[in-house]
Amino acid sequence: MLTTMPPKSKKNVGDKSKDVQETEDPLQAIVLADSFETRFSPFTLEKPRCLLPLVNTPLIEYTFEFLANSGVEEVYIYCGAHTDQVEQYIQ
Repeated sequence: MLTTMPPKSKKNVGDKSKDVQETEDPLQAIVLADSFETRFSPFTLEKPRCLLPLVNTPLIEYTFEFLANSGVEEVYIYCGAHTDQVEQYIQ
């Protein structure tokens, strides 16, 4: 389950004669790319499930596209197995 929250706004409240400045934190998301399941064996023995192709596109690309369309600016990815392959793909 992926949950995102809207950015928090911070207000610099000081002298009322000064303009109020607002700064927003970037919208962030955490992607759990490790399913900890064996349903996709033997396909996931050598490759993580998030990199398996669906219509010649790795599954993680669909997640990135959805997050980008939702306004997410920063994505953190958690993966336990095949981390090197996921890092190489993202770079």
